[in-house]
Amino acid sequence: MLPADSNAPGGAPGADDPHPIAQLGITGAELESSLTRRVDWQQLVGALPHLVWVARPDGYHEYFNQQWFDYTGLTLAESLGDGWNPPFHPDERPLARRLWDEATLTGEPYEIEYRLRRHDGVYRWMLGRAVPLRDESGTLLKWFGTCTDIEELKVALDDAAELRHELERRATRDSLTGLANRELLFEQMEHKLSQRRRTGMAVVYMDLDWFKEINDRLGHSAGDRLLAFIGERLRDTVRQGDIAARIGGDEFVVVGEAQDHEEAERFAQRVVEGVRGRLSVSGESVEVAASVGVTYVDAADTRSADTVLAHADARMYEEKRRR
Repeated sequence: MLPADSNAPGGAPGADDPHPIAQLGITGAELESSLTRRVDWQQLVGALPHLVWVARPDGYHEYFNQQWFDYTGLTLAESLGDGWNPPFHPDERPLARRLWDEATLTGEPYEIEYRLRRHDGVYRWMLGRAVPLRDESGTLLKWFGTCTDIEELKVALDDAAELRHELERRATRDSLTGLANRELLFEQMEHKLSQRRRTGMAVVYMDLDWFKEINDRLGHSAGDRLLAFIGERLRDTVRQGDIAARIGGDEFVVVGEAQDHEEAERFAQRVVEGVRGRLSVSGESVEVAASVGVTYVDAADTRSADTVLAHADARMYEEKRRR
């Protein structure tokens, strides 16, 4: 049995009787047992590393342990009833209220993760749980609830999620330019090839002109900055749904929708114009230019991504030899 409220209003029965215990029909052994249970309860909830609370069957919060008051800075009067909700982060208050209402209506256990305001104004993540306590007949007597600090766990999980995202990004993205890498390019091309219905596709294979000379003259760091800059220009040039990838060295591939060969050629020209221009690298003005080969893939074409790329690559080298 949970402890009775020691501050309940009203006088005790038999207050004027020299033997009030006898008037209540309580033996000395029963009184000692009741007091022992109350002491045991207070010791238990005081030793738990949780904020502990007790609510009536209708959801009215009527008890909090000292850890609750120490953490929130609230008084008992401020916490009773629905006073537990205001310290919740504003983003989680409506959900906490709704879940608690559902729990008290259905008698099902309550569980939620939320941020709880500390006495100094800092919010920390908590895991809130409550279970219904019932008698032998199944009647709900009380709700016993706890708030467990999970801030460090949430931070660790967030860090792990960021690390996983970064590893996934590195597995599919070129580390220097942030563009798709070869693996992601093939995956997305195969998907686009399988999803074509009424429109075709332009595949542009691009190789930077004079990159080796720039790299040899200005150094590899300057060459890396040039490649990163090309990545930025390509991201600004492509349309939503297009694919831009660096597949190695100074070679890039851009894929986009096209209705016919002419539109594919215009698409390739836009890519070239997007990267063309002068760039300051290591204090020197560098002229950026590129050679491209473009392949148009119509809706009925059954070639694989590897074959299409090989065709575009061959056309790019044809153009480079003509220069």
